[in-house]
Parts: sequence; structure tokens; C-alpha cells
Amino acid sequence: MPDEVKVTEAGTLDGGVDGVVPKDMFEILVNGVFAFAMTLIVKNNIYLPPSIPTDELAFFTSYISNLINDGLSFLFMFMILAIFYILFFEIIRQTRVIDRVIVCFTFAFLLSILFIPLTSFLWALSDEPLPYGVLFHANILISGLLIFILWRLHISTVPALRLPGMNSLTARNLSLRLLLFPATAVVGLLLDSSELSFSVIPIMASYLVPGILFVYLSRDNPVPAEPDPGNKKRL
Repeated sequence: MPDEVKVTEAGTLDGGVDGVVPKDMFEILVNGVFAFAMTLIVKNNIYLPPSIPTDELAFFTSYISNLINDGLSFLFMFMILAIFYILFFEIIRQTRVIDRVIVCFTFAFLLSILFIPLTSFLWALSDEPLPYGVLFHANILISGLLIFILWRLHISTVPALRLPGMNSLTARNLSLRLLLFPATAVVGLLLDSSELSFSVIPIMASYLVPGILFVYLSRDNPVPAEPDPGNKKRL
């Protein structure tokens, strides 16, 4: 971030504005995009049976089997988006003001998030062996790297952007959790691109590992940053 950015005693950028975008409106935008992404997941993974009356046991068995598979796919996609959602808002919780770099990285991150259910839908429709599995891993890698770079190379290094009082343990824990999905995606790309198959290791199984690690690392419950002193003055 440029050196000319300064924070006044009231906790605002020079000019009296809380960043280029008000933080509450920014959060509403992000929530709306995540809600739309979840709608795509429901649409792509939860199917209703055809409205054709039938008493065939085979049809009922087939429908229940498909419903279970679709339900597992839904839970898998929900887990990935939920973790991305939690990580992004942990970053925002540690951020005092929203500057242009944060806005640009966030827009790119939201676009990559929208592609996650779309690539899953293409993968489900296609019988081709390789491209969509690799595309899914690449999508997760891009999404994870965008918010990791935003946090590690921008927000956490600029005192004018982050809230005061953030300790090194909090920053290290958040950075580690931000790397879980990108690291898994790199492993998935290396494995899946070496064989002509959908995946050497099933995608749902491979991403359960970072999901479990995320929950385990979140148990540390790092101490949040101290409140902005400027907010106390305005109360």
C-alpha cells in the first residue's frame, strides 16, 4: 500500500472516509455473492424427481441412491464455501479500513468463488476424464491464494489497515489456515495431471483433510485484535 495512506485519530483515512468503501456495505456485498454461490450449489446438486407416477422399486432405489450422492456433493461444496467464508471474514475482522487493493483482491476472490459451483456443475455433466477435475483444483488454488496474498502481503504488513493489538500468534494461525486449501489444491493438481482419470484420490476425500485441519487449528481461538480506539470515541 502506498506510504501516503494515513489514519486519523478517529480511525478513518485522510479525507474523513472509512476507506474507499464503507466496511458495512462491503460486507453486505460479500455476503450477497456467497449467498448466490450457495444458491448455485443447491441448484446444481439437489435434484427433484420427475413428476411421473410410478410404482417401480427400481426407480425409487435409483432416486434414493442419486439423492445420497447429490447430498454428499452438496455437503462437500458447502464445506469448502463455508471455510472460505469464515476465513475471509476473519481477515475483515482484523481490518480497520477498506482500501482499493482490498476491493480489487476481493472482487477477484468473489469471481473465483462463483466459478467453484460452476466447474462442479460442468464436471458432473461431462464424461471426459481429465479437464474438470484439474479445473476444480485450479479454482480452489486461485481462490485460496488470492485471500492469502491479500492478508499476508498486504493487510498484515500495513499498520494503517489492520486493527491495533493483533498478536503474532493470531497472524500465524490465520496464515496457516489460509494455506490449507491452496496446498491441497497443488497436491491435487500434481496427482490428477499425471494420470488420465477424474482424480487419483477422490476430490471429496482429499479436501476432507484440510477441512478437519481447519477445525482443529480453529480450536486455538486466537485472541482477536483490540477494538479500534476511534470507535470508542464515537460511541
